Amino acid sequence: MTKYLYILAFILVGTGCSSLKLSDSYTSKDFESYRGKRVLVISRTPDDSIRKAYENEIASSLRRKGISAKESHLSFPNLRKVDANDSEKIEQLVARFRREGFDILLLTALKDVQEQVKAQRSEGHNSLLDYYGNKYITLRGYYDDMHAPPKLPPLEIEESTTYLTSTTYSLEAVIYNLALEDKKRLLSVLTTEITNPSSGNSVQKAFAKLITNELK
Repeated sequence: MTKYLYILAFILVGTGCSSLKLSDSYTSKDFESYRGKRVLVISRTPDDSIRKAYENEIASSLRRKGISAKESHLSFPNLRKVDANDSEKIEQLVARFRREGFDILLLTALKDVQEQVKAQRSEGHNSLLDYYGNKYITLRGYYDDMHAPPKLPPLEIEESTTYLTSTTYSLEAVIYNLALEDKKRLLSVLTTEITNPSSGNSVQKAFAKLITNELK
């Protein structure tokens, strides 16, 4: 199977915001070939409601920028995963997309979710200020037991630890031009990380905006 088909099968089949950043990207020299063509948006997820939500958000964002985009759950509601090793079925699926007028395929997927816990420690402390006042400590105090600094009393403020949890979502968008020859079909790959989004809806909007900015 060609490299293109392996990548396409990988996304179709799947793998076992307070801040947003583009963590990785690739753009081919044929990227501009997408212009003027219809885009089919496919969000890979086993949850149909999530699939619809992402496809709706992304396709709507693209249409607002004048790009002809369509949600796969509307055009191909029964679309199912295919065997990654079945190149014939994958090519049949590609041909089906093209027959329906879609030369550009935009595939998105949630690649990973990472949760990180950081511990912030606040240590208790006391001071010799009360013993010395605002004066400098003299050398005499270090050599004369009678005038040596007293031992500090037990900590009045107990040590405390606060645990902060952050969640980072890694999402990927891959764009293909199905009208090009096999080796040139891959136009773009975008991988983005969104940390501590306020809601699932905010993830969708941020991701859709990133994709739209790439295609505008």
